[in-house]
Amino acid sequence: MALADHEKRVLEEIEQRLFDEDPRFAAKLTRPSPLSFLSHRTVRLLGVLTAYLCGLLAVIAGVTWSSVALVGLGAVACAAVFTGLLVTAWRAHRR
Repeated sequence: MALADHEKRVLEEIEQRLFDEDPRFAAKLTRPSPLSFLSHRTVRLLGVLTAYLCGLLAVIAGVTWSSVALVGLGAVACAAVFTGLLVTAWRAHRR
C-alpha cells in the first residue's frame, strides 16, 4: 500500500528534523548493517553454530576444571541446538 503525498511529506520532515537534532544517531540509522549482505538463513546458521561451539567450549572447560555444573550446562546447550534443529526440520517436513 503506497503512502499518500501528505504522509510522505510528513515522514520527510521527521527525517530532516532527526538529521538536524542528532546527526550522529541519524548516520547510524542510514548506515547499512555489517551483516546486511548475508541472507537471513545464513545469519541464523551462524547463530546456531556459535551456540553449539559455546556449549562445546563449556563442556571442555568443565572437564578441564572438573566442574560438573559447567559440563552439564555445556551438554544442555549442545543438546538444545540439536533439538532446535530437529524441531525445525520436523516442522518444515509437516508443511
